[in-house]
Amino acid sequence: MNLLTDDFISTTVGKISLKEILTSETDYQLQYAFDEIQLAMLQLLASLSTVVLKPSLEELKGYLKQGLTVAQYDQALDKVDLQWFDEACFMRSPLPEGGKGADAPITKMISGVECGTSPNALGLFSEISNADHACPDCTHVLNYNLHMNIKGECFGPTGATGIRGGGAISTLIASKDIKTTILANTVAVDYFDSLREIESPNNKLMWQDPMQGEIYYAHHIGLERGLFALAYHIDFSVIDAPCVCDVCGHESSQSVQEFTRLKYKGSYGSTKKGRDGNANWWPHPFTPITTKEEGIFPVCARDQNWQSWQSFSSYVLAQETEKSLSTPAFVVHQYRKLATGGGNLLIGGNIADQGSITGRIYDLYSMPEHWDNDKLERVTKVIDAGLYVKDRLSQAFNKMFGAGYDKKFVSGIKITAMNQYISNAQNIVQQLLLDVDRKEARALRKEALEQLKIEAITIYRALMRKYQNDLPLFKALSKGEKVLLAVNKVKA
Repeated sequence: MNLLTDDFISTTVGKISLKEILTSETDYQLQYAFDEIQLAMLQLLASLSTVVLKPSLEELKGYLKQGLTVAQYDQALDKVDLQWFDEACFMRSPLPEGGKGADAPITKMISGVECGTSPNALGLFSEISNADHACPDCTHVLNYNLHMNIKGECFGPTGATGIRGGGAISTLIASKDIKTTILANTVAVDYFDSLREIESPNNKLMWQDPMQGEIYYAHHIGLERGLFALAYHIDFSVIDAPCVCDVCGHESSQSVQEFTRLKYKGSYGSTKKGRDGNANWWPHPFTPITTKEEGIFPVCARDQNWQSWQSFSSYVLAQETEKSLSTPAFVVHQYRKLATGGGNLLIGGNIADQGSITGRIYDLYSMPEHWDNDKLERVTKVIDAGLYVKDRLSQAFNKMFGAGYDKKFVSGIKITAMNQYISNAQNIVQQLLLDVDRKEARALRKEALEQLKIEAITIYRALMRKYQNDLPLFKALSKGEKVLLAVNKVKA
């Protein structure tokens, strides 16, 4: 089986090929049991599409407008060395001489399943039987997900940090159908190279030319090499045992229950060792970044109470503060340059805590038909309204700290209530953005302020009722209520 020519992609109507998805008029629906694998498959397919098409910005714009023909795909495929995308070697660099890999159940490649041995190993679900058999076709997306999306600590001391860093958030363009979604996240080679300004990076795939040395310098890594960058020597044990795949749900005459891994010895610029060694950051196309004095870092979900709406503006527009600069992912920059319109934004990733996966982000946001500054202002107005109300709510709760109670007690009350607002605001913001093309920025901001203010006041007054018999705390909350109600005086 070859990933560029054969059927390995799971859909609701069976397995199909990348060629079928990109050239057919059928809007296929991916079928994977876990959100993170669905997201990883979109990333993988866009990366494979980049390798096959190697489009310029103008060519990519044409594919998005007119579609891609079978002849165009075949013509592009003629220029690709297919052997490196055969299932036996894709993203699998052989173990170095004398190297001994560690064996693990295939379950470990699905982050969120609790099957670690460290004291803090936690998962979103704990039954290993939920994912203990995979078909050979699904090993490729599991392998890709491991290298791009899973934190190294999920493997404990034997874990390795990949080129994107641990637990990075992904931002992808979500278009009208699966074909245009993949094309919208395909990288325009000329535009990517123009932003990097690197004359002759190594573009050989890492299982074709494995990484060497202690530091992996970003300026040595070409686009195709980086899109499939490895952090492990890895292989899978395929056995002749029929199964119903726990990942895609399809029947298979063969199954995979275990894999072998050995981490690479060197370090990318995503690690402290790499930063200290001047490896520099490799600009992965799906990764928004934050630039600080200490270096460049991927945007990550902070904790299990974090919601993606709070940082949403920085995913589509660069934002600068005194201490950092947030920069959108390359595919977002590129999509604005393509100016084809009609794309929404998909944000996904794991919420990780050392060896644990405590939550997942998988949010879809409606975006304007055209991504110019005027239309994007409508989006930022909604987000800014939510953040403003959040700040007023926080200030209102701060009045409790003068009531004479233990700070930990008061802080616990505030944190619980603030997390409730942040969580509830996620759905409100997503619903408001459904009207982003029908309403002007001022009207959207007014509606956002109104709905989010009601949410904040409802949470606050519920707390006041709870402590109405606690006179010092109630008085403090009453003072805070005036701070919160000042939201009513804000002009839209």
